[in-house]
Formats: sequence, structure tokens, C-alpha cells
Amino acid sequence: MIPELQGYALMYRTTHALFHKALEGLTPGQALERRDGANPILWIAAHTVAVRASFSKGIGAPAELSWDKSFARGAEVKDVAAWPTLADVRAKWDEVHATFLAQVETLTSEQVGAKTQAPGLDGTLLGTLGLAAIHDAYHVGQLAAARRLHGLDRVVG
Repeated sequence: MIPELQGYALMYRTTHALFHKALEGLTPGQALERRDGANPILWIAAHTVAVRASFSKGIGAPAELSWDKSFARGAEVKDVAAWPTLADVRAKWDEVHATFLAQVETLTSEQVGAKTQAPGLDGTLLGTLGLAAIHDAYHVGQLAAARRLHGLDRVVG
């Protein structure tokens, strides 16, 4: 892996593990509960997976999801009976993470410095990878805070 991506790779691996830890011990009911109008934990988790899959596609490693449109930014929380289960979301997170990280490991300095139309921080593929890391961390933080509302242990510390 090129040096420019080693820090990001560490962040991806860390948020991957914390994502799972944030979902440990939740019941299906807790995962679907909507508190004070906030998105349910399951929605946040599925959204995180869907966006990581989108980033994966943006760096040349498509990861297919049958339910990604239901969890796009701004999507309404509806038809929860059609949502994937917490176990399905966790399994897809592992699959998408492996696909994404395998592609990250192949990228060259020239590729990450190239301009891209993919969303990101600065118009380069490196900026896209940076936004992916920020997005993951943001939502893993949400998951960690939401689980505490159910009386579950903190994710770190």
C-alpha cells in the first residue's frame, strides 16, 4: 500500500471493528426504535454500508446492495418491514469493507492524485478516500451514542 493511504487504511479498519462493536447486544426492537425523530440505529447502520458501497464503486470496486436506495441521505424512514436485518447489515458491512479495502491496497500515487467527479474533500481520489473515512467515523459515532440510550456499554474506553 502506498504511504499516502496507510493512515486511511488504519481508520477504515478501526471503524470497521467499531461498527460491529456499536451494534453488539442490540435487540431487533432497539435497532428499529426511533427516538425523538432521529433515524433508527438500523437505518444509520444500513446507510453507512450503502455509502461505503458507493465509495467502493467510486474507486473502481463495485459492491452491490439491493437496499441502498432506502438508506440514501435524506431518504424517508418507511417500510421497515422491507429493511435488511441487523445481521444482514453486519454481514454486508464485512463484504463491502473487504472489497473496498482490497481496492484501496491496489491504488497508486498517480491514481489517488488524479481528479475525480466522485464526492470528496478536494476533487481528487485521495479526497474521496478522506471523505469516506470521515463519513464512516461520523456514523459509527452516531451508532455508539445511540446504543448508550438503550443502556448498553460504550464502544471504546
